Amino acid sequence: MYGLCAREWSAHMAAGKALHAPLDAMKRWMAQHPTLCRWLGVFRLGLFQFGMGVSLAPLTGTLNRVLINELAIPAVAVGFLIAIHYFVSPTRALIGFESDRARAAGHWRTPYLVMGAMLTYGGLATAPFSLILLSGEGTLSFPVAMIVCTLIFLAYGLGVNIVETIYLATVSDVTPAHERGRVLGVLWIMLVLGTIVSSIIMGQLLLDYSHKLLIQVMQGSAVIFIALTFVAMYGQERLKPNGELEDVTEPIRVRETLGQSLRLLAAQAPLRNLFIVLFVATLGFATQDVLLEPYGGQVLGMSVSETARLTALWGVGMLVGILVAAVLLWRERSPALMIGAGCLLGLFGFLAVTLAGSSLNTAIFYSGVSMIGAGRGAFIVGALALVMGLVDRNHAGLFIALWGITQALAQGISTIGGGIGRDIVQYMTGNITLGYTAVYSTSLLLLAATVLLLIGLHRSHGLRLNDVRSPWASLDQANVDQILF
Repeated sequence: MYGLCAREWSAHMAAGKALHAPLDAMKRWMAQHPTLCRWLGVFRLGLFQFGMGVSLAPLTGTLNRVLINELAIPAVAVGFLIAIHYFVSPTRALIGFESDRARAAGHWRTPYLVMGAMLTYGGLATAPFSLILLSGEGTLSFPVAMIVCTLIFLAYGLGVNIVETIYLATVSDVTPAHERGRVLGVLWIMLVLGTIVSSIIMGQLLLDYSHKLLIQVMQGSAVIFIALTFVAMYGQERLKPNGELEDVTEPIRVRETLGQSLRLLAAQAPLRNLFIVLFVATLGFATQDVLLEPYGGQVLGMSVSETARLTALWGVGMLVGILVAAVLLWRERSPALMIGAGCLLGLFGFLAVTLAGSSLNTAIFYSGVSMIGAGRGAFIVGALALVMGLVDRNHAGLFIALWGITQALAQGISTIGGGIGRDIVQYMTGNITLGYTAVYSTSLLLLAATVLLLIGLHRSHGLRLNDVRSPWASLDQANVDQILF
């Protein structure tokens, strides 16, 4: 019996060695190709962005179109629900700062990411039930239904703010400073690819539209998001007990309180000017987030399936903008150039969309949507490249959170403002088309103002990129080497 067991054990060990041999060979091959391995790691990080794109396309596109167009819910109410996650964005600063302190103490950012991912999943999975709640098909009155929907979108908003902040902070942790621009371009490409793929598939799935079918599609996208988040982020944080990353010798430290950090940031005049410019530009771009698909349905007579594909068209334009911006980053061109060019593209895009309403010309409308996407892609990559270039490892969570708050508040104000503007103009004039074009004309003017601000700040030396630096850049000279609570 013992001999039999020994033979079985020997056979088992031999089989184990046979299984490990290919793995060992693969490890040796990967060790010989470090650049390829690094970019495979970037691709894995990008799966999070891809999943986010898959989940956002039906939420910010098709769902709001059905609520506004088919169910005749006021645009301001729909805009309010969509914009909730922008207005809870100040949680980014708290979560980002707390995750920085955790990193400094040798702990993980990952628990914050898990909490944010689960809240995001719960919100995405339950958001489509707003179709039933707000349509009157349920047992709740409209005011009560709005309260329930507000709680659903609030959970989603908290989750997406937490998970995005921790994700970007983790990317900053694991990416060398000189490669962040390139990595950023790849990550945004994957986000837009997720949006494009999702909108194309949705356009096919919703040919025979029903509320039940849209609910099923959106819940499927939520499952895809959570699965890809796990694949992308599993094992990304590899820390030593003192808080250092395994492949980085510089320790992570947080020496000042949240209030002190915010005051240090506010003291940087060039940085303040930069954030003002980005805030105004984001105001201009964000009005179309809620109104684009309802505009195609109400003014141009497009079906749900056709307007779902608009997101793909917008995404292709955005992808082109991101690719061009990424190439410019690789060639070490100024991110401010991309910001200005993106705003100009968006300006002409909103002009084309506005003209399409009066002529009912879908070709002009499609070209406008593409230009808005391309402009926004170039703008976002330029803005984030500039912001992430200022990040130091000790304050990645907080600094990226502050940028997130700035752009989120701008998007929230613009989303609700666009809905209010459309409703007011439509009510006062009785003209559906004019309600939309008035909002798009405002976007055009805001982007024109951004370009003028960029030019003015450059000429007055108020926004010189060489002067814009991390407000914490000199803190490594401080004698204090501890966390201040």
